[in-house]
Amino acid sequence: MTASGEGRPVHVLGSDLTIRVSSRDTNGAFAVFEGRIPPLEGPPLHRHPDQDESFYIVEGDFRFEVDGQEIYASAGASVVAPRGSSHTFQNVGSERGRMITTVVPGGLDLFFEDIEAVSPRGTAPDLARLLPVFKKHGQEMLGPPLRVRDAAGASGAD
Repeated sequence: MTASGEGRPVHVLGSDLTIRVSSRDTNGAFAVFEGRIPPLEGPPLHRHPDQDESFYIVEGDFRFEVDGQEIYASAGASVVAPRGSSHTFQNVGSERGRMITTVVPGGLDLFFEDIEAVSPRGTAPDLARLLPVFKKHGQEMLGPPLRVRDAAGASGAD
């Protein structure tokens, strides 16, 4: 159990996470973490072949994409990305958003720790360093974050 404000902080590609329940504590059964996501930020499009991921929005407004379906979610909403689905999300609000994420089985917290090690706060993400970490943890990077994709689409629409 972790009290409010407790847990292991991890900085992952622009977002601050706190690992509330590590997969180390559950023999790999699950992991729970809290994310604080800056406006317009979110992860690249990716897939977890072996993990279900559920998101509970605590604060803010988010846009999710799960297997090509766009979902908007605000405080109190939940979104599920079943194992094997391609998914991503973006904080579409003007303030930092907050969500609680549960992953079954666990392991994503260990992936985040390794991502932080090769892409620490204040450094630009380097695909050459990130892709081996994705492979090590059985994760697949499928495309850019929504903000990058949106910017590319906007510049190509002229």
